[in-house]
Amino acid sequence: MDIIIISGAMFLAYAGMIILYYSLRSQEKRKKISKLMFEGVMNLRRGVYDKAATYFKIAYEYSEEINDRKHMAEALYNMGLVCKEQKDTENAVYFFQEASKMYEGIGDHTGRDRAYNTVNSLQK
Repeated sequence: MDIIIISGAMFLAYAGMIILYYSLRSQEKRKKISKLMFEGVMNLRRGVYDKAATYFKIAYEYSEEINDRKHMAEALYNMGLVCKEQKDTENAVYFFQEASKMYEGIGDHTGRDRAYNTVNSLQK
């Protein structure tokens, strides 16, 4: 009986450590995503579009790993801005539409409308 109690306690302790590990890892990824998004925006403002696109792509991938749909949508929207600045309307529209769908999925109507309105302005 004692062995069962000890085994159960060890299992719970191990499970708690795993949960803590993934929680800390997720927090680290969120910080990394914020830094990547910041660098992407700064490069976009400076007109260094290839570098900005790289930062947004990596931020999207990290966001996808932890299922952070808000940052995924922001990365897509910013990729649309990069394409728009490069006069690549077709890809810009694609990214804005994908961002709009993702914003809709998380209930961010402001983000959805912003992306949707940007698509409309490009298609005129």
